[in-house]
Amino acid sequence: MKLCAATFALCLLSVALAEDAGLSAPILAWSNRGLISEGKHVSYEVFPDVEQVTADLVLGALGQAQGNDFGLRDFPAEDLRPDESRKVVIFIGSQLDAADMRSRSDAISNLDGIISGAVSSLALPYTFSKGISISETLCTKLDSAGIKHEGVGCSAPSSDIKADAGTALAEGNTVVLVCSHVEDALKGTNAGLEAEVEQLKAVQAAVVEADVNHMFVYATEAKPQTGLLAAGNKRRSLLQESDPMACGPLCQTQVRWLEGMLAVLVMALASCAGLVCLYVLDTPTRFESPNKDAAPQQ
Repeated sequence: MKLCAATFALCLLSVALAEDAGLSAPILAWSNRGLISEGKHVSYEVFPDVEQVTADLVLGALGQAQGNDFGLRDFPAEDLRPDESRKVVIFIGSQLDAADMRSRSDAISNLDGIISGAVSSLALPYTFSKGISISETLCTKLDSAGIKHEGVGCSAPSSDIKADAGTALAEGNTVVLVCSHVEDALKGTNAGLEAEVEQLKAVQAAVVEADVNHMFVYATEAKPQTGLLAAGNKRRSLLQESDPMACGPLCQTQVRWLEGMLAVLVMALASCAGLVCLYVLDTPTRFESPNKDAAPQQ
């Protein structure tokens, strides 16, 4: 039992250290057709290689996975619903991490709205990056499989990411890789994540307008050198940009009532403690009257 507890604690420590090192790289995938099965699916398995998992997910969705290449214990390769006519759009970002997915920021709300509108979705929150380029890994595997693909904004920032993504889909590419670009001043902050999600929404709109059977993958390419500084900047940004909660008249009334109740409770506890002490000491409730006729003692 102690060994199991120690092993579990070690796993939690490794996850926490990986997140603090800035290597958290979640993967989100959704489709307008059944990807695994209809509805939302989440795997809490920890993956140390986001590049390999992303490539296996894309190839599995296109029916090109070999054996158990997909590598998910909860969702093996044979559970995927491959479709060679499916278009796959991979949006490669750098600002999302597992901590963000537990927040209630506007960026996460927008992202959740997109995923909720899909027929099928899959979330892998505990995936971590080794700092290898996702686009290069994917292109190598796609070339080996003979799958036509094109990159948008990966070699240079795109001036119109929506139009470029739509053009790449119209040209008959099976896989379209879209690389996001965020200003250096915004990297590692909540504003940077919001800017990245806005780019993702533009690409999603282009895919919807194309009206094709598709799977959309949002993969995070974390940079090891951004590490603790980026994580700290994002936490400070969340505190600075969040609106303070104002306490109105109703709130102030409730606070006063709570203060009064606490004061009464403290006084009641003190009174009870005093009465118990008097009972334990067995103090008399009255005293004898002095004898006035008795002679005073010398």
